[in-house]
Amino acid sequence: MAKSKNSATKRFSTENRSLTENNIGRELSWAGPRDAVADGNSTDKKNYAESLSRALAQRFADALRSSFSGILPDASGAGQESKARTGKGLKKLDVNYSTIELGLGLGVSIKTINFRDAKTKRYTKNYTRVDNELRAEAADYHERQPYAVLCAIVFLPLDACDDGSSAPSSFGQAVQIFRYRAGREKPVDDPTLFERILVGLYEVNPDDFGRVAFFDVMDAPPRTGRPASLMSFKNAIEAIVDAYDQRNKTTFKWAEGTTEVVVPPEPEAEDTEEDGG
Repeated sequence: MAKSKNSATKRFSTENRSLTENNIGRELSWAGPRDAVADGNSTDKKNYAESLSRALAQRFADALRSSFSGILPDASGAGQESKARTGKGLKKLDVNYSTIELGLGLGVSIKTINFRDAKTKRYTKNYTRVDNELRAEAADYHERQPYAVLCAIVFLPLDACDDGSSAPSSFGQAVQIFRYRAGREKPVDDPTLFERILVGLYEVNPDDFGRVAFFDVMDAPPRTGRPASLMSFKNAIEAIVDAYDQRNKTTFKWAEGTTEVVVPPEPEAEDTEEDGG
């Protein structure tokens, strides 16, 4: 089941008609035959996760492109895992919006946990590893570029909501753990935190294969079972844009309750005429 080096560099192409569709079935299918991978070894699962992350990174970059010109990977699929400067040298980002003026303006990290652990029958085995990866990413980028906005999307199968009993469900436990990695509001806040983290819950049953919805880890999840309210894919993209805007656009609220983005006045031209008095 291990993939060849050539297949690992194959580019995923997003269909424009499905750009904000609440379904990641194409991305899941592109990553490989799920049932076969589930019965495979750790290398098979690692390759599957890496391929899925690449496809999802392309989908998120394409959906964000109208708001962030030049975001990587680009529309052709080039620029996957592009590099950004950290306090420890250059490191790779799944989705990277950088400019000369801003440096790193927005980074999106994609994490996928796709299969239950054979022993526990839960998805929780890799939560600590993923949290450690997120902590290191946030610290490395924010210590050098404190104004950078970092968002993470952690993907889990939807049935992660259904395995709770005396303990929280795998989904509930994911929110418990990743909440403490989110919520960075100001550039002076803890650099090991992300500005926003969403959990993407996707369906693996054939009838609804790939259907996806999102949950903000700062919201309260049910201890067991499925949340009553979830974000659409479009809402998730809007949440990422909003996190960026909160850091980079000053808003002003009027007494009437309306809010608008403040546009700084243009600097006045210097008066170079000599005083004749």
